[in-house]
Amino acid sequence: MTNIDRWSYSRLGTYESCPKKAYYSYVEQIPQEQHPAAQRGTHIHQLAEDYIIGKLKVMPKELRLFTEAFEKLREDWLIEKVHVEQDWAFDKDWAIAPWTGDNTWGRYKIDAFFKEDSFGKVIDFKTGKYWSNQTGYRDQCSLYACGVFTRFPELENVETELWYLDHQKITRHAFTREEIEEVQVNFTERATTMCSDIEFKATPSDDSCRWCAYKNICEDYGK
Repeated sequence: MTNIDRWSYSRLGTYESCPKKAYYSYVEQIPQEQHPAAQRGTHIHQLAEDYIIGKLKVMPKELRLFTEAFEKLREDWLIEKVHVEQDWAFDKDWAIAPWTGDNTWGRYKIDAFFKEDSFGKVIDFKTGKYWSNQTGYRDQCSLYACGVFTRFPELENVETELWYLDHQKITRHAFTREEIEEVQVNFTERATTMCSDIEFKATPSDDSCRWCAYKNICEDYGK
């Protein structure tokens, strides 16, 4: 593979921070060591899924700042109003596609999704630090909205909630079908730029290079 043929929000973010980093990660597929914080996040996401679907009878301590909220998700899952840990994908026309398929272009993972009539809510579980400046997270939430609006054409309004499980804080964003159309065009343009790139020119900077997992093999490091 000489280019990136499928995208997600994390891939797009990596590419837009430095195309060369995206090349190492998604074209060369050079593995990165998982940070302990990321390992903890993966573990807590699994605990949340297992509690919501009833595999765990007792709520784990890691979720207890959101006790009532997780109990409600569990109740709604039982009556099929909630989907948990969904891997959803779409093609270049934003139509539903399999996670792995010849026409698969974009992918997004949903921690929890509540749907009732014309209203949908995407819930994203966050662990670690609480960030008050969340421009990037709103961008991510708008991608969730793009995805679910096309997956469920009956929806008129979508809300996203970021649950900061370590801080008992929630950040909400609301989207209408009309306003998301322009956002979808923007994502299409950004993703097309990434998926068309075959040069992957580095964009070095002190901040990004300092923490890059590939700095020891990148010929542009230190320039």
